[in-house]
Amino acid sequence: MRYNIVFHPSWWNQNVGIDFSERFWNDPKTRIEADQNMRRALYERFGAYGLGEANPKPRPLLGSDMLACGFLSSQILGCAVEFCSNDAPQVRCLHMDEDAAFALRTPDFDENPVWQGVQRQIDALKGEFGYVESYLDFNGVQNLALDLLGQDLFLDYYDEDSPAEHVLDVCYETTLQLCRRLSACSPCFSGGVSNIVKSILPEVCLHSNCSVEMISQQTYEQWLLRYDQRLSEEFPVYGIHHCGQSMEHVVDAYAKVRNLRLAEVGAFSDLARVAAALPPNVRINARYSPVRLAQVSSAELHADLEKMVQILPEPRLSISCVGIDASVSDERVGEFCAYCRELLPD
Repeated sequence: MRYNIVFHPSWWNQNVGIDFSERFWNDPKTRIEADQNMRRALYERFGAYGLGEANPKPRPLLGSDMLACGFLSSQILGCAVEFCSNDAPQVRCLHMDEDAAFALRTPDFDENPVWQGVQRQIDALKGEFGYVESYLDFNGVQNLALDLLGQDLFLDYYDEDSPAEHVLDVCYETTLQLCRRLSACSPCFSGGVSNIVKSILPEVCLHSNCSVEMISQQTYEQWLLRYDQRLSEEFPVYGIHHCGQSMEHVVDAYAKVRNLRLAEVGAFSDLARVAAALPPNVRINARYSPVRLAQVSSAELHADLEKMVQILPEPRLSISCVGIDASVSDERVGEFCAYCRELLPD
């Protein structure tokens, strides 16, 4: 299936009663039961469009492919995380000073208490089910650095004596170690970054470049391109998640990443410009704005989706709408799915 939807935690909490407090993330039994309820609710509301399951069986999942949120790598490096019943976990920035930043080291995962909590879940799930499905979002290098330094990271890019390069190196090594461990226990390990990969490219390593929207192509090439290159060498089926609304402003640099096979393109990006810049073997998952979904007429929605397909009239294209909340009616969500099914046949 070349389309999907992802609801905001507040939608799940309001409509299905799912509680996303810390127990959801740390207790496999709680999470598995919640996941069954979520899949059943999807079927009851949107089963006609191929979503959900009438009688869902338990899945040995880490994290959730029903949500879009990442916090684990930040927590591993010492950030506090605030859990909430009706929202995604919120990472509290460390705002490291220069001394703390230079003292930062890549964690020993075998000793790190946060990762060891995850490892215990992996061991328990493997013991019960024989395998694990990982839907943990492993985040991205600059995203993680921002959780450590805050906006000072952007100032540090212009200071040759700053800790920026050291912090980014640690963030890269942490991301790499996390990806290695998740990929070792789950063949599809990027489903927590973007649910759609399970259908279109399950083996991909999808790196989150959300915050690259905030910098220029020159800055990306100077500071961050090297990390995408290194990760793509480690994981030769590689993808870049760029949920910002102007991927075109860095797409020429993204096109330089070896082994790039998937680009997730944020809503309101220039899809034609992006498609033209990337090699033809790169799949494109185009995001559709959940805010616009709530606002447009049925005819406008169909026209929006049809335009995407006209730009990429081949199996190269898939479409996601992520972060849908209660402001969007079930009828409108159903229209989105129906139009996608019409325009993107399997």
